Amino acid sequence: MRIYADPSFLVSLLFPTDAGHAAAKAVFLAHPGAAWLTSEWSQFETVNSLRQLCRKYTALAREVPEGLRRYFKHLHRAGQFEFQETDLLEAVRDGQQYSTAHGCTLTMRGADVLHVALLEQLNPDLFVTRDRHQHALALARAFRSQLVP
Repeated sequence: MRIYADPSFLVSLLFPTDAGHAAAKAVFLAHPGAAWLTSEWSQFETVNSLRQLCRKYTALAREVPEGLRRYFKHLHRAGQFEFQETDLLEAVRDGQQYSTAHGCTLTMRGADVLHVALLEQLNPDLFVTRDRHQHALALARAFRSQLVP
């Protein structure tokens, strides 16, 4: 099974204090043999979100986000996560089409549209997210998607 997880899921999985950590961990452990795909965009947004943890949790030691970034990198080397090359320009073009096709009925931020547009290139068996807007768009684009609480 090939699974693409968006950064909202990945941050919850990596950061044990996050409110969604237990649910993300349960989904991750439920697919022990899966290839967990990442793209350059999901890696960037995950690391950027980890960096922002210090702003959200002011008591958090500054070393924690860097440690989590390194752990995320380790998960790629250890084999649980697999980087997949994608064409971001193509994803932006596809995202424009998604935006016009679904913009009147769905709420979507640009970054969310880009993650769903990347699904077309990655063609995973499952998309997992904690973002209900991405989930709705993925379903509208006929992808199998799981919304993780």
